[in-house]
Amino acid sequence: MSDPISGEPVSFEPTGSFQYQELIESRLGQPIAAELSAADAERLAKSPGARLIAGRNVLGLTVEQVASQLRLAPRQIRALETDDYASLPEPAIIKGFVRAYAKLLKLDPTPVLALLTADLAQNAISTSNPRSTTSRRSSASSDESKPPSTSLKVLLFVSACGLLALAWFAFKQYKH
Repeated sequence: MSDPISGEPVSFEPTGSFQYQELIESRLGQPIAAELSAADAERLAKSPGARLIAGRNVLGLTVEQVASQLRLAPRQIRALETDDYASLPEPAIIKGFVRAYAKLLKLDPTPVLALLTADLAQNAISTSNPRSTTSRRSSASSDESKPPSTSLKVLLFVSACGLLALAWFAFKQYKH
């Protein structure tokens, strides 16, 4: 079997089942299996990581090869493929990683990003990831309720002293 785009032979890693039938069939343009379990079909339909794994397997790339081409660490590629977003940076950066990964695999990034967005919303990644912007905003707003810090007190003291000195010089000039 050959890839219709490049004409090169396509090798498949044996997985025991055709978990990624929909993606592989769309890449190859031909059906590869008549049956797909409901659980496998659901995982493929909902998981951006499963689609990335399937695309990588169709092209015969290893995690290390993908990591090298995208200039990411292999652990980041594995995290993307297993939908482990808590070990990755902010959601916007994750979306950039997924977009670049999909383009590398010659996949349309739009459906994969749609799955990712839904997955991020469902898992509420922004509240569980301490590196996210939402967490920073909540910690900043809690800082506003705290009393002024020492550096702010020093700044206010120096400003008050400067105003008093200015007033003294102005008064001294006015008297003469």
